[in-house]
Amino acid sequence: MSAEKTKAVAVYLGSSEGNSPIFKQTVQSFGRSMAEAGIEVVYGGAAVGTMGILADSVLEAGGRITGVFPTGFGGKREVQAMNVEILKEGLTQTVFVRDFAERKDTMEKLSDCAVVLPGSYGTMDELFTFAVGNEIGLHDKVCYVLNVFGYYDGLEQQVATTKRNGFLSESADMVQFCHSIDELVSKIKQL
Repeated sequence: MSAEKTKAVAVYLGSSEGNSPIFKQTVQSFGRSMAEAGIEVVYGGAAVGTMGILADSVLEAGGRITGVFPTGFGGKREVQAMNVEILKEGLTQTVFVRDFAERKDTMEKLSDCAVVLPGSYGTMDELFTFAVGNEIGLHDKVCYVLNVFGYYDGLEQQVATTKRNGFLSESADMVQFCHSIDELVSKIKQL
């Protein structure tokens, strides 16, 4: 009898921390939960924002985390101005890629599903790239959006509106909203 394959999730989240401690706490709890469940995390490889918090949380809980990092990337303008090191050191593994398009592609290939936590434009880009890949048949992996504290209420409503107006099938499930970390972990374990 063969052992069950370790599940891996591509996690998309912010390179900033947001303006409430709730975001940091959510990411810390999520990272610990992934490690405790034996689920490997694949993320963008940065040391800043909630990305860095995720890496620290997974590693502190004894989990595995792979960073996929574009070579030559120095961070957003404000990070570059502060001369802050953007690459997270000490990860389980770091994969270097040419650019952001290759990063998204590599993260999808290394994962069994995606998880979206609070973030900005880059996070939205990653969410939609992953979802479109499923929609057009490039892969059949689900993208879970952790909608806690109402952060993604607007997006959840927009997906419902898109379905109601016939631009997306009512049965389309490539993007699924979860409202707790426990619910999210349970769904990942069922993959």
